[in-house]
Amino acid sequence: MCDLKAYIRNNDREELVLESVNLIRSEGGEVVLRNLFGEEKRVQGEVREVSLTKNRVVLERR
Repeated sequence: MCDLKAYIRNNDREELVLESVNLIRSEGGEVVLRNLFGEEKRVQGEVREVSLTKNRVVLERR
């Protein structure tokens, strides 16, 4: 199973948004993240990077 950690990039820093992410969906200018426990976060922005080997996704605000 491949669960990701989602980070938001702010300038040169990355801040953890959600762990155990197993769903990423783009929806009207937002990125919707949902984890194994049903917790959902919405971020205004876009996906900048997905690394399955590092188990991470990086988002960037618009």
